[in-house]
Amino acid sequence: MKIAIDCRYLGRSGIGRVCEGILRSLDYSAHSYYLIGKREKLREFTNATLIEDDSDPYSVKGLLRFPAKTVNRECDCLLVPNFLIPYFVKKPVYAIMHDLAFLDVKETTRGWRDRLIKKRLLKRCMKKAKAISCVSGFTLKRCEFYYGKLAEKCFVNYNGVSENVTEYAKTHRPEKTDQIVYVGNVKPHKGLKTLIRSFLVANSGDVLKIIGEKENFLTGLSLDETAFKNVIFTGKIDDEELFSAIGKSKYLVLPSQYEGFGLPPLEALCLGTQPIVSDIEVFREVYEGLPVIYFSDETDLTEKLRLPPQAVDCAEEVARRYRYEDCAKTLIGRIEKELL
Repeated sequence: MKIAIDCRYLGRSGIGRVCEGILRSLDYSAHSYYLIGKREKLREFTNATLIEDDSDPYSVKGLLRFPAKTVNRECDCLLVPNFLIPYFVKKPVYAIMHDLAFLDVKETTRGWRDRLIKKRLLKRCMKKAKAISCVSGFTLKRCEFYYGKLAEKCFVNYNGVSENVTEYAKTHRPEKTDQIVYVGNVKPHKGLKTLIRSFLVANSGDVLKIIGEKENFLTGLSLDETAFKNVIFTGKIDDEELFSAIGKSKYLVLPSQYEGFGLPPLEALCLGTQPIVSDIEVFREVYEGLPVIYFSDETDLTEKLRLPPQAVDCAEEVARRYRYEDCAKTLIGRIEKELL
């Protein structure tokens, strides 16, 4: 079977890391894979056919100028690691649904036009995709809530932990410092206002390091770290720096009001750092039985930040439970079941 994959997300946080994890876990001897994206980001995948496309998958150009003709002519299906299905693709499409934040959290969109466009693209994905892989049971339930019978094609398929993280954890165990870390994008539903306010009230003498893109900083907070005592905005950093920062920290905090999965706390557990996360449904699902601290509100988070962290040693359990090999196998197995 010839399977095309939209790889234009590689190099981006979030979906890009998921796409990378899946690509590195595929059995390239079982099928012929056609990887669509920037050639320099796909060089390691020498057993696949590369189709050059440097368009932004989030843009109108990326939706309209995707090499659909090549996919229609050469391939049996297309796998898209998001709900943005390019236009003019006639072969069966399989998609990955990370969350429905655009519907559930109004602040994640930029006005009514943006919301309308994303709402229509989500509905188009639900109608056009032959099957949709949901990264959590929570995301599946939200699909069922909004789309009813269309969600019958959805199934749960958890993300994995990057091999880069597990390999780093095997050879590095940084000494802990008086540092707390946040990793992720900086959209309003990520709860950064709550984290910064709680951190400042806790007044513990620790440093709070916020790791993520400064662009599109939508929380209404200043980007100047001098505006907040002991708060540092790093911007995007490479994996080596990221894993070192997480491993050195007392806590990794993910104060999100909404998530579809939530990967950074899993990486923290692999690196021996205890996560503090908001008490929301998806975190209870993903982190069940793992040494994670939950907080209910800003005051509760302040108190949790003042506590000494527990020793964490569950890297093997996390790596066993959340593997990209399983994620990729489930995805391809679904395609094989329906197309072979």
